[in-house]
Amino acid sequence: MSRTAIHSLIYFVLLAMMVIAIPTSNFLMSMAQVLLAVNWLIEGQWHNKISLAKRQPLLWAFVVLFVVHLVWCLMSTNMDYALDDIRKKLPLLAVPLVVLTSSPLPHKRLNILMVVYVATMLFVSAYSWVNHILNPDINYRSLFPFISHIRLALNACLVIFLLLCVGNKVLNSNMFSPLKQKIYLSVVIFLTGWFVAYLYLLQSYTGFIILLTTVAVVGFVYIKRHCVAGRLALYFVMMTAMVIAVVGMIAYYTNSYYKLKTLSTEPLKSHTINGNDYTHGIDGFVEHGNYLNNYICYAELEREWGHLSAKPLSYITPNGYSIKPTLIRYLNSKGLTKDSVGISQLTDYDVQAIEQGKATIYEADDKVLSQMMYRLLFEYENYRVYHCVKNSSLLQRFELWQNSCEIIARNSILGVGTGDVADEIRQNLKHNNSELKDTDMRTHSQYLTFILTFGLLGTMIIMFFFVYAIKKQNLMKSLLFVAYLCIVLISFVSEDTLETAAGCLFSTFFFCVFASQNEKNDSVLKG
Repeated sequence: MSRTAIHSLIYFVLLAMMVIAIPTSNFLMSMAQVLLAVNWLIEGQWHNKISLAKRQPLLWAFVVLFVVHLVWCLMSTNMDYALDDIRKKLPLLAVPLVVLTSSPLPHKRLNILMVVYVATMLFVSAYSWVNHILNPDINYRSLFPFISHIRLALNACLVIFLLLCVGNKVLNSNMFSPLKQKIYLSVVIFLTGWFVAYLYLLQSYTGFIILLTTVAVVGFVYIKRHCVAGRLALYFVMMTAMVIAVVGMIAYYTNSYYKLKTLSTEPLKSHTINGNDYTHGIDGFVEHGNYLNNYICYAELEREWGHLSAKPLSYITPNGYSIKPTLIRYLNSKGLTKDSVGISQLTDYDVQAIEQGKATIYEADDKVLSQMMYRLLFEYENYRVYHCVKNSSLLQRFELWQNSCEIIARNSILGVGTGDVADEIRQNLKHNNSELKDTDMRTHSQYLTFILTFGLLGTMIIMFFFVYAIKKQNLMKSLLFVAYLCIVLISFVSEDTLETAAGCLFSTFFFCVFASQNEKNDSVLKG
C-alpha cells in the first residue's frame, strides 16, 4: 500500500471517529480533531492541498469567520475570556482546513461514513430509550448524559433527512430488484419513524420546529425541481393542512388548560368539610382549568398526607421541588380541593407519582405531548401572574433576547468584542434587575451573539463570504445540504449553537464534508 493510500485510509477512519464522536463524546471529538490535524500535517502533498484550497471558497469563509473572532479580540477588555473563546472556536478553522484540502472521499467510503453516523445515532437513541424504560423518573434532558439533548435533536433531524435522501435514491433507482427495493424502503421508513419518535422522547420543541420547517423547505425545493405545477399545488394544500393541524392542536391544549371547571366557577367556600379555614389565592393563577391557589387547607394537607406517605411535605423530590407544591398542583390537576377530602381520593399510584415529583396527572401518565404543551402554558402562566422567567426555557430566551438587543442598540456597528460578551450580558441583566442576573446565560441565539460580538459590520462580513461560497460552489443543488443548512440556520434562532463543542463541530464538520463531496456529485448528495 502506498504512503498516499495509507494516509487516505487513516483520514477516512478518523472521519468515522468524528461522526461517532459528534453525538456521543466531547473528549472523542477533541481527539479526532487532533489526530486529523496530525495526519494532515504528516501527509504533506502541499501542492495538492493548495490547489484544492483555491477551489474551495467555503474554506476562506471559515478562515474569515475565525479571523473576525481574532480581530475583534482587540476590542475586548476581558482577554482571558477572548482567548478561551478562540480556543473553543478552533474547529471553525482546523476542521475546514483539513477536510476541504483533502481529496474527496470515494463514493463507497462516503456511504460507509453515513452508515456509521446513522448507526451511532441508532445506538444513542436506543440507549436513551432503555434508560427511559429502566429509569422512568429520569429527566428527559439526561436520557443520554454525555451530550446536550438539544444537540442530539439536531443530529436526529439530520439523520432523518439523510434517511429520506437514501429512500428517494432507492425509490428512483433501477439498480435494485422489486424485493430489495421494498426491503430497503421498509428499513428507511422504520428508521425514520424511530428517529421521529426519538425527538418525541427528547421532548425537544426545537427539534420538532426544525424538523417541520425543514420538511416544508426541502419539500418545496424538491417539488420545484422535479415535479409539475399540479404537485406544487398539492404541496401547498398539505402544508396548509399541517399548519391548521398545529394551530388546532395548540388551540385545543390552550382551551383545555384555561377553560375553568366547576370548582373554579362556583362561589368560594370558606371552610372545609371539617370546619377548617380554606386559603384562597387572589392572584388568578390557572392550571388545568382550576385556580391553583384556591381551596387550600395546609393543616389538613399536613395531617392527611402523613397517613399516606412516610415522606413529609418538606421532602425534596427528584425534580428539585418539595412535596408540598407538588401535591397541591397534583390535586389541582385532578380537580380536587387541597384538603382532607382531596387527599382521600388519591390512589397509591397518585401518591407514588407525587413522591417522584410528578406535579400533574399528565406527567404521571407519561403523556409526552400533553406534558410539553402544558409545561409551556404553565411557564407562561408563571410569567403572566408573577413575571417569573427563571424556570422557563422559552421565557428565559425572551428575557435574554431583549437583554441582548439592548446591548446591541448601544454597540450596533462594531459590537462589544470577542471577550466582553458574557460581561456585557451579565452587567445588563444586573442593571435590569433580571431574575437571570446571577446566571451565566448568554444570548441563546447565535444570530444575536454574532451581532452583539461583531456588530453589524463583522456580521455582514461573515455573511457575505458564506453566501458567496455557497453560491459559488453550487452547494444548494444537494437536497441533503439544503436540509442540513436549514437545520443549522434554524437552530441559530434559539440556540448558541457555535458556543458548545458539540454544536460547533456539528455546524462545521458536515458543512465541510458535504461541500468537499460536491464536486464529485456523489449520488447520496444529489438533489
